[in-house]
Amino acid sequence: MKNLKKLAFSNSLCYNSYAMNLLGVLVAFISPMAHAVSNIFDAYVSGTVFKRIPTTIFYVNLTNILGIICLPLFGPIHSLSLSAWLFVLLLAIINVGYQFPYYAALNKTDTSVVAALFQLEKVFIPLWAFLIVGEVLHPVQYAGFGIIILFSLLLNINPKANIKINTGFWLMCLTAIILSFDGAFYKALLGYTDWVSAAFWVAVMSFVVQFMMIFYRPVRTDIVKNFGKYRKKFGMFLFVEFFDQLGSFSPIFALSLIPVLVDSGIESVQPIFVALYGLILARFFGKRFHEDISRGAMIKKIVCFVMIGVGVMMTLIS
Repeated sequence: MKNLKKLAFSNSLCYNSYAMNLLGVLVAFISPMAHAVSNIFDAYVSGTVFKRIPTTIFYVNLTNILGIICLPLFGPIHSLSLSAWLFVLLLAIINVGYQFPYYAALNKTDTSVVAALFQLEKVFIPLWAFLIVGEVLHPVQYAGFGIIILFSLLLNINPKANIKINTGFWLMCLTAIILSFDGAFYKALLGYTDWVSAAFWVAVMSFVVQFMMIFYRPVRTDIVKNFGKYRKKFGMFLFVEFFDQLGSFSPIFALSLIPVLVDSGIESVQPIFVALYGLILARFFGKRFHEDISRGAMIKKIVCFVMIGVGVMMTLIS
């Protein structure tokens, strides 16, 4: 009888663990769907509404304060230990710092290609995940990362420039290196507190880091100069802010239930949504968005996206 009770208890734990992991996977899929909207908006704003990258970063993130205000609705905000604050500061620097090469890349290549190149961070994530939170890889996962790298390269080869990789690739390499620490640091931070507190304090610190840009006079002057444009399009910024915060907070919750590599792998479907949204928007608004939707370009993108997806699936094998 005792053995039966133990077996029933064990099965109950397995079921609950499976349910929690499934919930984590489903929530993780919210991020690429929501961030795809943000990517398209970022490409529209960068170089179209604002000419300088620091100004773009400042105004795109200004409405983040709404997410900070809403987070306490999901649970109490707890104070953090000194060790936890180190990860909060590092994550805040990452959240602001990666945007400089990211927005520069959006001015160089298609939005969906930029979204696909976010997968380059997968090259570095296994190393940081192992060193920071002790996650270990299998040989087949390394093969998956190789496929991701190969087809990310093919996605950016310019056939009209004698097989020359465009500048956007190298900018996104830098972006990927910066962002590759993000998941492991969040996973470490979640060892100190719950996901609501982690998201809240990182958002607050990111807001503080962002505002430090105004101490540099040329940046401050351009920010003040472009305030009218921001005010005129505030409704659009507010609309996209919803998707941006949804895409930012959902993986933090997901990381409390699933491993870093699983969450990171799910993020890889984002370029598919970007290309799909871009295609739909082009039908209604014309070529106002940075996306090549010609037949040849779309076929190449689809093939590369599928193969990157295969590589991602291989990284999820355990």
